[in-house]
Amino acid sequence: MNLPRYEAEDQAAAWDARLRGARATNGNHRAFQAWLEEAPENREAHERLQAALAALRLHANQPEMAALRDEARSSIRYSNRRRLFGAVAAMLLIILGAGIWFERGQEWSALMGRGTEYSTENDEQVKVTLADGSVVTLDSNTRLVVRLSPSRRDISMMAGHALFQVAKDTRRPFVVTAHDRTITALGTLFDVRIYPRGLRVTLAKGSVAIRPAQSQIGTTAILKPRQQFVETDSAEAPNIRAVDAEKAVSWADGQLFFDNDTLEAAAAEMNQYSPRHQIIVDPAVADIRISGMFHTNDPSGFVEALEATLPVQIRSRGDGRIFVSRRHGSSDEQQKETP
Repeated sequence: MNLPRYEAEDQAAAWDARLRGARATNGNHRAFQAWLEEAPENREAHERLQAALAALRLHANQPEMAALRDEARSSIRYSNRRRLFGAVAAMLLIILGAGIWFERGQEWSALMGRGTEYSTENDEQVKVTLADGSVVTLDSNTRLVVRLSPSRRDISMMAGHALFQVAKDTRRPFVVTAHDRTITALGTLFDVRIYPRGLRVTLAKGSVAIRPAQSQIGTTAILKPRQQFVETDSAEAPNIRAVDAEKAVSWADGQLFFDNDTLEAAAAEMNQYSPRHQIIVDPAVADIRISGMFHTNDPSGFVEALEATLPVQIRSRGDGRIFVSRRHGSSDEQQKETP
């Protein structure tokens, strides 16, 4: 069934809002996939909308965008949800048609069909449903480019942390390229994190094959569920270890689990989710070990737990910096882990 373009755009916007919601179910994703396959106009409208949203995120701080956001917010009280979805989709398409966002060559290539770029800022998480039905959750400070073709689904990940829920499609492998490695999956759930000098891949469901990106001859690592691949520039070979995969990917639900991690590493993880509060750890206590679950949006609760359970003291400044240092009178023997 061929829909008029404006109807396909309305429906694409409605599906995008539904699937981004916290109550999205597997049934919703199956229905969305069926909608995509009903007509080529549906898939084209979805891809145009995702490209537009990517452009808006890249230029969110520009004056024109601030004005458009204000106008959209003021229209909420006068429009029902369906009309608002359509208005937003139309606004995005008008912006793209005007060409005002094509300032960098990479963005031009992405939006002209060579791929769609998605990125997040500090303290931002974005969930994106791709045209094949796969869902990608981008953590803060993440950037990747998606290219879908009849034979492959390619994701080039340049920075950050992302969770991939891959829709099954045996005809098209789903391949993520990150830190000189390719991670190939078919119908699976896995997490990829790029560090300045390393890479971590955590598999929750299914299986993935990890290979050198530049050659198919090098060593291939096949991960099983609840395994984690860790590669650092300083190590001679990657390490594969058993992990609690559900906890490892819980950041997508706003939770962080630490299991005998250093205080320095835990604070760095929390800092990614709170640009207004930066936790600075004194080197004298950086190696204290910590375990427990914390909410990404609650840095105050995190530091209060540190002071209550570890031999440290907390000092806060008005500029948002929080200093963690050794508590006066404590000793190395007093160091302990959080429960």
